[in-house]
Amino acid sequence: MIRKLLCAAVCLAGVVGARALGVSGEARAFQASVRRPPAIKITPEDGSAAPDGYAPIPEWLGQTRASRPARTAEYRVETVVEGLTGAFCFSFLPDGRIIVGERGGHIRIVGKDGKASEVAGLPSNMFVRGGQGLFEVRPDRAFAANRTIYFTYTVLPDGSDTNALPRSPGVLMVASAKLSASDARLDDVKPLLNAEGTGGRLVQATDGTLLITSTIPAGVGINSVDWPQPQQLDSNMGKVLRINADGSIPKDNPFVGRAGAHPEIYALGFRDPQGLAIHPRTGKLWTSEHGPRGGDEINAVAKGRNYGFPVIGYGREYSGKPINGDKTAQDGMEQPVYFWTPDVAPAGIGFYTGKLFPAWNGDLFVATLVGRSLVRLVLNDERVVAEQRLLTELNARIRGVNEGPDGALYVLTDGAAGKILRLLPR
Repeated sequence: MIRKLLCAAVCLAGVVGARALGVSGEARAFQASVRRPPAIKITPEDGSAAPDGYAPIPEWLGQTRASRPARTAEYRVETVVEGLTGAFCFSFLPDGRIIVGERGGHIRIVGKDGKASEVAGLPSNMFVRGGQGLFEVRPDRAFAANRTIYFTYTVLPDGSDTNALPRSPGVLMVASAKLSASDARLDDVKPLLNAEGTGGRLVQATDGTLLITSTIPAGVGINSVDWPQPQQLDSNMGKVLRINADGSIPKDNPFVGRAGAHPEIYALGFRDPQGLAIHPRTGKLWTSEHGPRGGDEINAVAKGRNYGFPVIGYGREYSGKPINGDKTAQDGMEQPVYFWTPDVAPAGIGFYTGKLFPAWNGDLFVATLVGRSLVRLVLNDERVVAEQRLLTELNARIRGVNEGPDGALYVLTDGAAGKILRLLPR
């Protein structure tokens, strides 16, 4: 039985410095927390359950643990390329080749023959350590004409102590560059934005603007209450940001002109978005987000909206402690389209619109790391009506997913021996 949570307002005290990278002494705990009804214990069909029985109550039926789909498709798997090292993202160039970003600071272009060549010219000050480095590489929508590439990466600020907390001392930068005619190097590298976070992805919207996610430090030993920046408009951390392709600020951003607010902020209240995709019909941004312990999310992101973290959420601290009294809903804050408890660790996401798999048309595919599968979410507008897990036979951490220009579905596996695989009809 789905219970509607009736929660009182939460007061968030303490303002962290406008663009500070470390933990501010001013950051304080929430002054009010509201107890919620007892969680109902649910054991999903696959037998998995949170170790402590934590099972937050959804706001509507189907917001989590959706039923299996009535229609599916048989597929076979081919290997496109192997031997990738820590590959974090991939996308397609107009001629069908694949551009791959490896977290360790490498860009590779995979030809149709499956051979990968390296692209030189990334910034020399890129900070590669402790899960930081290169996070995104995307060609411009008009790449065939302008040869422009966008990428996100971390740098180490002057005077940073790499042995001090937070464990991720780097700061996220957004840049553009031109891929040389020989495809061998990046030229004319231009920083576009200091996004402040410890990691983040990028996608180009249909209007040509760039949408960027910026995360807060996260992981074992880091408490959500110490990082309230997702709710603060004077910080880029925990946000979706929006800039023009030249780094300027779009005039129609929601907080342009508001005193004390960063004009590049597009939406707020995020923890650790790991995947971005533009809905092919609506043009809306969708994200996948790592929760702390449980509470992984899919969000459909609208301009100016607040997605709640850490005021509300469907996860707990890694220690098992509740976050803000296990509060999951509040007026003025958005609900995720879907969430998972326990974790699946969602990574890249992509919509499928091809003709090879008619049963999958319009579905959202989610790469999962802990889940070791490719999750298919069947949608009815912005509601999930069914969930299916594919590629479980590989027992592999899946890092990314994209539809290819040939209508096949491509997935990227994680780790030191990563592969790009192609799913075709059987």
